[in-house]
Amino acid sequence: MKKVLMIFVFSGLLLSGCSSHKKIVPTEEEKTAYEWYNEGIQEYVNHDYDEAKHSLEMVNEQHPGSVYSKRAYLALGDVYFAKGEYILARDYYSKFIKLYPTDSDVMYAKYMIAMSYYKSRNGYKLDATPAKQAIKHFLNFLHEYPNSPYTQKIYTYLSISAQEVYKHELFVAKFYENLDHFKAAKNRLDYMYRHFRDVNFNDEMLFMMGSVYLKLGKKKEAEEFFKELKNRYPHSEYTKKIH
Repeated sequence: MKKVLMIFVFSGLLLSGCSSHKKIVPTEEEKTAYEWYNEGIQEYVNHDYDEAKHSLEMVNEQHPGSVYSKRAYLALGDVYFAKGEYILARDYYSKFIKLYPTDSDVMYAKYMIAMSYYKSRNGYKLDATPAKQAIKHFLNFLHEYPNSPYTQKIYTYLSISAQEVYKHELFVAKFYENLDHFKAAKNRLDYMYRHFRDVNFNDEMLFMMGSVYLKLGKKKEAEEFFKELKNRYPHSEYTKKIH
């Protein structure tokens, strides 16, 4: 009897040991797609983004393919955008476009993808890729939707992004010039001249191009850049620096 009792106790310990390692997964309450979606939107409006994320994800988990599932993809993009998690925001906007390419909200999703790059800008001293991507997506958007309600805003964002890329390229060119790497500076400035020749804020670029070309022994080309600077910006501080 004692032996049987020991076996029973030992077996009980083994079973309890095994069960202690089992992960108890709480079951999620069943709600209609509308209930989950409505909760998610209310939480988003109240800036409770983590709860909003959960509610909207439950729409897709419990009711995939429903009309509210479609809306949830777009709303999740907005939630991540509001949190400043722009890569995840783009993922959801892109999923929405892929799944519902003919939906009327595709225009909004494309605009928000461009905005996510715009909001990701690092400042002109760091990587200019987000600003360049913002320009690319804004221009594509304007080409596809020339009369959208976002048009005027986009022109403002394009101007800001272009100036940031301009400052970044100029910053890098100055870095090379200060190191006496004049050929590298010239290559950077040549890139700038191709892309920023027609903007109305490139006087410093033209002055640098003339200076760098002079240092490379290209006097004729340097004089052309200085001439362009004088003609376009007669009152610029950089024009006054030309000897």
